[in-house]
Amino acid sequence: MTLITIAEAAKILGVSKRTLYRWEKEGWLRVAREGLLNIRVYDRNYIETVKRLIDLNKREKLHLAKLSDIRKRSKRHMMEQDYTGKPLKLMDEKDVEEAIKVYEEEVEWDKENKRILAEWLSYPRDIAMEFLRIK
Repeated sequence: MTLITIAEAAKILGVSKRTLYRWEKEGWLRVAREGLLNIRVYDRNYIETVKRLIDLNKREKLHLAKLSDIRKRSKRHMMEQDYTGKPLKLMDEKDVEEAIKVYEEEVEWDKENKRILAEWLSYPRDIAMEFLRIK
């Protein structure tokens, strides 16, 4: 187990030392004390795991934001009953191509979503739960 200082941990995580103090105070981050001066030290492997979880969380948020756009575009191409009683407009070739493109994007989105979920599940439960309290 390699121990690092709060400055090194803050640099790895891309946050300030003040944020680490707050996370420690709120019980969201594991910290040890060492020596006569009770200096804060962190396990490098643990901090690097937390960093990967932070990055995964950012990836997940960006990924989820894409779904709303895909669904809006997909809805335009769905054959829905018009409540005004007007006859439905048939799709032309351009509309069909766009509908296929949107469908393929949604399939790719779903594959990436499964990869993200699998990555979340690959982390030890206790560390993932600590991180979920932080976010």
